[in-house]
Amino acid sequence: MAGRLERVRVAMRAKGVDALVVRGTDAYLSEYVPEAESGRVWLTGFTGSLGDALVTLDRAWLFVDGRYHVQADVELDAACWTAVKSPLGIGNESACATKIAALAGALPDPQTLAVGYEPACYSVHAWKSFCNELAGVAVRWIALDPSLVADARGPVEPTVTGSGRLRVVDESTLGRTVEEKVALVAEWLASKRADALLVTKLDELAWLANLRGEEMPYQATFRALGVVTRDALHLSVRVAPVTDAVRAARPTVRFCDDEALVALLRSLGVGGKKGRVALDPASVSAGMRDRVEALGLEALAVTSPVVAAKAKKTDAELAAMKRALRRADGVVARAQAWLTDQVSRGERVTEVGFAAQVERMFRAAGAVGLSFRVISAFGTNGASVHHPPSDETVIEAGALMLLDTGCYFEEGFATDLTRTFFVGGPDDVPTAEQRRLYTLTLKSAIAGMTARVPRGASGAQIDGITRRPLWREGLDYAHGTGHGVGINVHEAPPSIGKTATATVEPGHVFSIEPGLYLEGIGGVRIENLCTVHDDPAHPGYLQVVPLTFAPLDARLIDTTLLEADEIAFVRWYAEKGAAELGEEMTSRWAVG
Repeated sequence: MAGRLERVRVAMRAKGVDALVVRGTDAYLSEYVPEAESGRVWLTGFTGSLGDALVTLDRAWLFVDGRYHVQADVELDAACWTAVKSPLGIGNESACATKIAALAGALPDPQTLAVGYEPACYSVHAWKSFCNELAGVAVRWIALDPSLVADARGPVEPTVTGSGRLRVVDESTLGRTVEEKVALVAEWLASKRADALLVTKLDELAWLANLRGEEMPYQATFRALGVVTRDALHLSVRVAPVTDAVRAARPTVRFCDDEALVALLRSLGVGGKKGRVALDPASVSAGMRDRVEALGLEALAVTSPVVAAKAKKTDAELAAMKRALRRADGVVARAQAWLTDQVSRGERVTEVGFAAQVERMFRAAGAVGLSFRVISAFGTNGASVHHPPSDETVIEAGALMLLDTGCYFEEGFATDLTRTFFVGGPDDVPTAEQRRLYTLTLKSAIAGMTARVPRGASGAQIDGITRRPLWREGLDYAHGTGHGVGINVHEAPPSIGKTATATVEPGHVFSIEPGLYLEGIGGVRIENLCTVHDDPAHPGYLQVVPLTFAPLDARLIDTTLLEADEIAFVRWYAEKGAAELGEEMTSRWAVG
């Protein structure tokens, strides 16, 4: 890492850059960038999905949120890097801006700090917010394309995993055809007096085209660039082959290359009229916006209609997601039983070994890939929210195991589920403290999964309802309560968090995942995917309902800490799980 840092610093000196921002995302603003392609991973060694770096000529920092505090300590070379651990509510960008302001403030007048950045790695909105945070600070921005990290590293071929193919999804399982989705966008374009919508977010392109990819780890998307005009979706697929079968299945999609898309955009401005291209400032990069304007077009920054339409699942999409979730629930139930049996027989299983077994079980159940890296955390490692599994940690009886995992089946929607369970055979008994921590977390999960809120309620209100049982005990967790789920395992809207302002609506699918994390002791997290529907007994109100039913570990439930309605919910939940997954699979976890 020291050698890589020095190569980047040589490039910084040559460009007159005093400080360099290295973001964890890519030109598609993806959350899960393939590690082999990530400049931040190459430079820092940190493999978490979120985390930005700042490099000066003599110091280097990595900014991470509460999910990655422990992982950053494990993966960073402390001789080269300092981890800046942001508390809940402080984004990595804000922490980075604070450090830049401090560096600039230490310079004597009239010097300015020359800061290099990649316009392709900031959304229009994120770049504006970042600049606003540094308004009045003596900073001079230097746009870099390609990045100095890319220059220092050299060429990198796109990662292709799985089959590398495009997969056609049966449109009857999605509720809308490509033509219907284009018509939705076309009507919106007319209302905005725009000629086209530029789309760069990969899950939005997959949604529009009713296609999925088997190309990158932890994604069901494919690398592409798209433009929706008032009559068609124009799609440049950059890596996956577009076969005759794909073209035949999607005859109205106009497959092309990037050059043809540029030509299309140029053609929008005719007869002295300036073409008007809409782009979503939350998902299109500042660099792409600049390229649109360089073509002589007007860039209209406005929220894309695709965002709300994609988040609000159709009845067919909800049915497809439920099918996938049932299969994932079954895998997690079998995985809990498998590990307990292995350890009871004295078999040696490590965190890495268990994670690999979970993936094998998903594949055997028909999964085409994982939706994120398996989090397999035993004992005290559970205190790390996103603990990377270790092959040195052997799972033994008498402690808690935290499994957070998800996959993709043929439906092309992500699954996501966390279960914490006790490792041990019939003669092993959880401690009173293990049962207390688990039951308090369960109370919080029940509060979220049974919440009733008025129509128009925000995710922040559900977040508060969920945290209330823990707050009553003076406890909390340093992450959001939940996130939207769809083609990506994390999508927005909705968001369930302390600062979430977007409303939660019928058709939204989101997680409820409270937890407790105690350094040196371990962690408990219980996560279920949920939705909301109109509550017929209370007009004007929405009722949260769970969609996932993998069994809870009854050995860890202290019913003396539960209210009568909570006990009733736990029994209903177990009965529902048995009905969905089968008595044989769930009986060993039943509540007495």
